Amino acid sequence: MRLAVYSALAAALLLTGCGSHRHIATSTQAKDSTRVEVRIETVYVTDTLLVEIPAQAAERTTADSVSHLETDYATSDARINPDGTLYHSLANKPQQKPVEFQKPVERTDSIVYRDRVKIETVKETVEVERNYSWWDKTRFFASYAFLLWLLVRYRRPLFSWLSRKFSP
Repeated sequence: MRLAVYSALAAALLLTGCGSHRHIATSTQAKDSTRVEVRIETVYVTDTLLVEIPAQAAERTTADSVSHLETDYATSDARINPDGTLYHSLANKPQQKPVEFQKPVERTDSIVYRDRVKIETVKETVEVERNYSWWDKTRFFASYAFLLWLLVRYRRPLFSWLSRKFSP
């Protein structure tokens, strides 16, 4: 019974020693890289605009027998009055005239680029030098001395138990 207690105590002392290295987890951070590319293209398209021509009127009286009034969008009436004068009237028709022009049209196109990077975790062992204090050195010496004392004190029961355990 005592052997089991001392063995458990020795194992506990051996497992609680100070380590001379540490495990450091190094991780690589990942970023989502987003880039937006915008293209603006201007295209000129032929379009038609309707220009309204206002209504106009013109009159003329002359002593001549010939009178000529003309426009692209007008009506003309001419007559000789009873007193021998010529009466001529010109009236524009109210209408809209189509005029062609180049209309600028902007086309906007955008492309989104996304780059994703995976996160990698690398585990590496880094040796750390450490100067032990007097208390740590005393604990180490005491644990080794205790282990040696256990081996000397209980060598016969330990060897007999080992011979029974591993004998054929």
